[in-house]
Amino acid sequence: MLIKFSIENYLSFNQKQTFSMEAGKTRKYSDRIYKDKQLKLTKCEAIFGANASGKSNLTEAFDFIQTMVLNGLPNGFTNKYFRQNPSNQSKPSSFEIELLLDGKRMVYGFSILLKTGSIQSEYLYELTTNNLHKLLFTRNLLDASFVVGDYFQDSNGIEKLEMYGEDSIADSELLFLSIINHGKAKMYEDTPELKILKKVYYWFGKHLTVSNPNSILTGYPYFSNSNLTEIANLLNALGTGISDLKIVEVPVEIIKTKIPDKLFNKIISDLEKRKAKSKTAPSPIMLRSYKEFYTFELNEENDLIIKTIEFSHEKKSIYFNLKEESDGTARLLDLIEILLKVSDDHIFVIDEIDRCLHPAMTTRIIELFLQMASERNTQLIITSHESRLLAAEILRNDEICFILKNSDGESILNPLEKYQLRADKKVYAAMFDGTLKNVLPFYNKEKYKIFLHKTECKFLQTTYAKTMSLHKTVDKAHSDAVGFSYIKMVLES
Repeated sequence: MLIKFSIENYLSFNQKQTFSMEAGKTRKYSDRIYKDKQLKLTKCEAIFGANASGKSNLTEAFDFIQTMVLNGLPNGFTNKYFRQNPSNQSKPSSFEIELLLDGKRMVYGFSILLKTGSIQSEYLYELTTNNLHKLLFTRNLLDASFVVGDYFQDSNGIEKLEMYGEDSIADSELLFLSIINHGKAKMYEDTPELKILKKVYYWFGKHLTVSNPNSILTGYPYFSNSNLTEIANLLNALGTGISDLKIVEVPVEIIKTKIPDKLFNKIISDLEKRKAKSKTAPSPIMLRSYKEFYTFELNEENDLIIKTIEFSHEKKSIYFNLKEESDGTARLLDLIEILLKVSDDHIFVIDEIDRCLHPAMTTRIIELFLQMASERNTQLIITSHESRLLAAEILRNDEICFILKNSDGESILNPLEKYQLRADKKVYAAMFDGTLKNVLPFYNKEKYKIFLHKTECKFLQTTYAKTMSLHKTVDKAHSDAVGFSYIKMVLES
């Protein structure tokens, strides 16, 4: 589970900002809070803020650290530092994440000079119950050092880590956490104590899902025959009108005309590799676009089978494909995973969760997730403009966070609990009566008035010109005088 995430000098975040899932003192809905001897964690955080305040940048920061760990530097990284201050291009950007893994608080972080793509430092340690740092490793590329800490006791494992760590000093573009998890299966078999490195790495790949408005969530792999009834019932309960779903085969020839040969051949190659390595039937490969969804698999005879899903509404005998469904239904299908029990022990970060959804639907989805929260350890982090989520009063105060942008263009994270609202004060009302400062979009009233006056004048001038062309019989001198005096009056008022 996620405890904290800190970022510095990345996009609109300049000074270090920390996003926390630690629960506060609120007693409301306490049954959905995760609790152990060390800490209490919320399972939902809703982030609100004006346009351009930095909500999407926080989502992108989650995406950046995940991509760095799993795949290395993403495209376009060189200008991701806080560019409002030009000197920041020579300063490192820092990322730190604190996780709860098998009852241990693990803290992983690194710093990187984005302008050149050069990693400067990296570390991993356990934060003990006594608030001590039990070091696993620290890597400093500025002084070419790698140190294995006192977390490990197995001398053989320590020697291997030191060897791989020293070799990693020459590579400033890859994180050590990535290096130690590629082609090292034998090492983990021989030294089980080192598997904690594998667990941290796989948390980023298996337990974290980041979705921005232009990406697709991973809900569709759960559309199997065994789940269809549950999914259909859920969709129907949410008011989509969908009453039934079925999985159907699609002719291979049709799909081959829709996707590039290179992609099609890669899917076949990956399926063959999976089947060769797996003792059981390997899981299908999913291909997904906004309004299309297909699964690829090989049968026992190595024939390619492509399937998709179809939906029926009031009349169960008539089925429709995904392209024929509304944008809202497609979005809802994308979000279905957060409402299924199979997503336990997972963290979803979803930017603009309300995209394409009716406000009432957005509220229902969050409410349903929260009702299920006491039964599983899934965490949901969302950004939204939908303030009616606050009006519904389904969120605890420690499940609400605002992002503000100051006069220097810096995004500031402000948890609601910082405002210390009175117990009887409604959050929704506090947003609009000025109690919560700077949480609503700001506009300059004077400039706004000037703009309106100029727009009105332009409209009047255009209207006047059209009137003149239509009423040529009107005395021109008189019309000019009337038109001019009227516009002048508007300008002076």
